[in-house]
Amino acid sequence: MALKLKKSSDIPKVKRKSRRLGFSAARGARFAIMIGDEGAVLIHVKDKTVISRQFIPDASVENLATFEDTLKLEIAAPVYLIIDTMDQAFVQQTLPPVSSMSVGKLIKRRLDRDFGVNDIKGALLIGREKSGRKDWNFLMVSIERTQAIGVWLDFCAQLPNMFGGILLLSVETERIITHFENTLDLPEAEEKSEWKFLVSHNKVGGFRQVILRNGRIIFTRMTQPIGESTPEVIAGNIEQETSGTIEYMKRLGFVPQAGLDVYVITSGAVRDVLDLARLNARLTHVMTPFEAAQALGMSGATQQGDQFGDIVTAGCVVMDKKHVLLLTTPQFTAANTLYQFIQYQRVLAVLALLGTLGYAGMQGYDYYTSHANEETLSEQKSNKKNALGVLKTSVSNTNLDINRISDTIDLYKIIKDQNTSPVPLIMRLDGVSRLPINIKSIDWSLGDGTDKSKPAALPSGAPDNMRLKMVAILTIEFKDANKGDVLLKAQSEKVLEFFRTAFPEYSVEYAKPVVAPVKESDSVDINFDPKQDAKKSTDASATNKVVEAQLIIKGAAIAAAAPLPNASAGSAPAVMVPVASPLPNPVTSAD
Repeated sequence: MALKLKKSSDIPKVKRKSRRLGFSAARGARFAIMIGDEGAVLIHVKDKTVISRQFIPDASVENLATFEDTLKLEIAAPVYLIIDTMDQAFVQQTLPPVSSMSVGKLIKRRLDRDFGVNDIKGALLIGREKSGRKDWNFLMVSIERTQAIGVWLDFCAQLPNMFGGILLLSVETERIITHFENTLDLPEAEEKSEWKFLVSHNKVGGFRQVILRNGRIIFTRMTQPIGESTPEVIAGNIEQETSGTIEYMKRLGFVPQAGLDVYVITSGAVRDVLDLARLNARLTHVMTPFEAAQALGMSGATQQGDQFGDIVTAGCVVMDKKHVLLLTTPQFTAANTLYQFIQYQRVLAVLALLGTLGYAGMQGYDYYTSHANEETLSEQKSNKKNALGVLKTSVSNTNLDINRISDTIDLYKIIKDQNTSPVPLIMRLDGVSRLPINIKSIDWSLGDGTDKSKPAALPSGAPDNMRLKMVAILTIEFKDANKGDVLLKAQSEKVLEFFRTAFPEYSVEYAKPVVAPVKESDSVDINFDPKQDAKKSTDASATNKVVEAQLIIKGAAIAAAAPLPNASAGSAPAVMVPVASPLPNPVTSAD
């Protein structure tokens, strides 16, 4: 059974359980020019407040100058053109099931084919078939650029304000009805109605009727009042027009069982005599412009005695954060691009100015800080000079030799810094005198033997006195080199074994032997090949020869001393050097 209500005062104050938040407006100031066949209104809004509203009956030069003076009051606010004329065409089209990426190009080609070049046109997606080929259903929208509309477009083009776009009141009714459903105190219904019907009595146009199905526009109509302007006549016009529209809706598939909600915006006097019971609607809500503005939370939009819904509907459209269909022309597209470019330039200029001011401020602060530091340093310098004078006077009264004391301090620093020396290495050579060799020279240096300027560091965690490497090159001379190469080989092996035992934590190796000839033409080399040794042992030229060789000792710069081995039957006294860390057992090389 359908619920029939005559006026809003008869509606029970029961809110929907699914009621959402109220109307949320966009932030900032905006202008809206709503034009119709009977004139135009200009409203200036900021957030949800209507700052001013003006009406002109036609687009004469004087009337446009009046609007222009108001628009120049806030040139930063964009201007939206809301059209509510009869020159609107709506054509429903079915397009092939192409991909969503390609359907836009197909719509553009269809718009260009079906409508004129100068027409203002666009398209709305109604839905897509759920079965079969799944074709696209679109509503093609077009506005003929008549002379009257051309005047308004030219007027908006010469304004300093940015042009926000062109909106159709009929199409934006989708959002208006949604906001009414979210804000009005409506009776709770078991099922939502499939069909929605809005009738608004506007001053600039007449009776604007919009039919929605499942929330999308499917039909719209504009009619003019007929007869006198008395409440009874206007109410009769509304009843007659709505009944005729309902009959036409049946051709579009309307059945009363699907549910119908009717919203009417008209004056209080008309509401009192309006009877819409024969519409057989599930919900009928008739409200005055003032009540509609109160429901949406708009302040300053209407007065108690307002008769027309232009300000409420246009204000709701321009305040909305979203729009159903925003149209434009190539002229305004280029103009808005230029406007945004200029705005970006202004923003960059402001940022550059702020950056320059900030830099200047930093430079001024740095200058002030430097000046203050200079005064502080000058004062400190004066105090130091005074203290130095007092110190010099005090020293002059004593018998101290300042130069000698300074030299002593410098010498101490040098000795203190050179805490690594070859002394521990030399101390281990105490038993060398028992060997059949003479040490002619010791070349001791820090490093790994490849680059003496860059000593090799030990692994992390080693003691400080074990971090540097050292290389010692001992040039030795064999005493019994004239007694044959066999003996020379045995002595050289004994010498190598001695040094490896004396320096177990070091690497000890022969370098290439250096042969000292008896005569300038003689040359003898050490060769440990047995065959060569047998041959050289019979060589008479080996007598009185002097053989030199080089021993290379590599290891830590400071290490522990090991007991010196016996060079003969006796034993050499052990010489100990302070150790940095425990050392491994002596290693003896085998033949």
